Amino acid sequence: MSEMSDGMVSMRGLVRLILAAVVVVVTTTGSVADGPRLYLNNSPYTDDEVAIGVVLPDVVAHRPYSLGGWVMCVDGPGAAVIDRIDLVNPAGGIVLQAFSFRRRGDHPMLGNSERPLTELGFPARGSAVTTICAKNGESLGTELGLQYGKTGDGTAHAEGVRVLYTSAGRRRTVDLALDVRLCAPGDMSTEQCREMYESAE
Repeated sequence: MSEMSDGMVSMRGLVRLILAAVVVVVTTTGSVADGPRLYLNNSPYTDDEVAIGVVLPDVVAHRPYSLGGWVMCVDGPGAAVIDRIDLVNPAGGIVLQAFSFRRRGDHPMLGNSERPLTELGFPARGSAVTTICAKNGESLGTELGLQYGKTGDGTAHAEGVRVLYTSAGRRRTVDLALDVRLCAPGDMSTEQCREMYESAE
């Protein structure tokens, strides 16, 4: 994935930064008997590509940084059970500390916070995703929450997340090109971090 520096508007603190990039959705094709497919920030009924990038300033090691607002749904009756979520091309000691999900409408959508997901209304372990994608957009869907952290003092980065799930006994994946950069305090050597810090002065 290319570096995301052009057209970036930066904000400090707990405000997430969203930038036009590319969301890559990869699903395994199959029949109805194979169970529903999981869609993340996309829909089987549209060709929309949502662009997301997040840059957070002054991130210190071992502290939770929770992000949310991404909607999941399935394309038919049944359930998609999320087995695990991996980071795509992690660097600099970035880790995914936890993930969870909840049905939309029960809570306000999460932007970001320096608190664990369990303190923000997410269950300790999410249940299966059963909300069906609606052609008219009326489906509430299921909100995915991701809790990031880093193990060292430097800036850390990941290009996306890969969701591994089971549907009707079949293992499948869906990828989201969610570019997350956790900037070390005062990092002026990483382009995205420098631009953010300079714009906040």
